[in-house]
Amino acid sequence: MALSIGVGTGSRVDVDGHVVKVKNVVKPNLIVLTVDGGEDIVVSDQARIEILPDVFVFAGVGSTGRGSRLAFEAPVSIPIHRIGYEVVEYGT
Repeated sequence: MALSIGVGTGSRVDVDGHVVKVKNVVKPNLIVLTVDGGEDIVVSDQARIEILPDVFVFAGVGSTGRGSRLAFEAPVSIPIHRIGYEVVEYGT
């Protein structure tokens, strides 16, 4: 069973010490993310993608039909938890 977390642009999730950051929500089921600031990874609801060894992710839409979600599939020994949004200050 997958762990599903609601996300938006700027959301960050810790996956076993690695930071998964949502760079852009193109559509509720199409999300661009990075792992530890690396290359862009495009995630959709069409297929799961391995983003780290034994850690797979796919995109989805919330139960109300609105809102984006990332679903993580990983062994239970790999901790996954939300670490909040990246704060961006404009004009500094």
